[in-house]
Amino acid sequence: MCGDTREGFKLAVGNPSLAGGESSAQATPKWLTAFENVEMTAEEHAAFERQEEERSTRVEATPIMKTVHVYSRLAWEWLRALGENGINGTDDVVNEALQIVHHDAVFIGAKLNRALDGRDRHSHGDEDDWDPIQNDWNGSAKVALISIARSEASWQAIAQATGAETPAILADQLHDLRNQVVEAFPHASLFIRPGFDEPGR
Repeated sequence: MCGDTREGFKLAVGNPSLAGGESSAQATPKWLTAFENVEMTAEEHAAFERQEEERSTRVEATPIMKTVHVYSRLAWEWLRALGENGINGTDDVVNEALQIVHHDAVFIGAKLNRALDGRDRHSHGDEDDWDPIQNDWNGSAKVALISIARSEASWQAIAQATGAETPAILADQLHDLRNQVVEAFPHASLFIRPGFDEPGR
């Protein structure tokens, strides 16, 4: 029994034939020849790398990314310390809140980086096919805003349950970050997430 399905079909029926009996194994479609030998030259590769580095520098220099880096670092430091000490008498609500902020501490930054990167690519002419609302950066920004809102509420719940100062500070940081994202991506809330935001859902 042949373990490779493709090879099994070849053994059973042979290569598919084109009109006139020519085997498809020998025929190269004309459209495919346009993609032959498309490897970047050393100069093109260097230019691409330089362009990507410049883009990354621009994205990292934005107030949004500076804010999210400070937030993520402080959140991880507090959560790591919590892992060592724990919270006495933690209930289900606080446990769920901790799971949310733990997940979103990195997730928010990743989504905002993607949103800013996509918008930068479009503004520099690297993304031609786009819609003013239904585009990747608005979608990423909307997901980030949803995560920011749920993490802000979770930090508030943790602050109330523990009386600790840091969770309240983190909630305030997320509130400020949310305002920055809304200002930078004013159409993000209008983005329709397939499977989530369609009418009737």
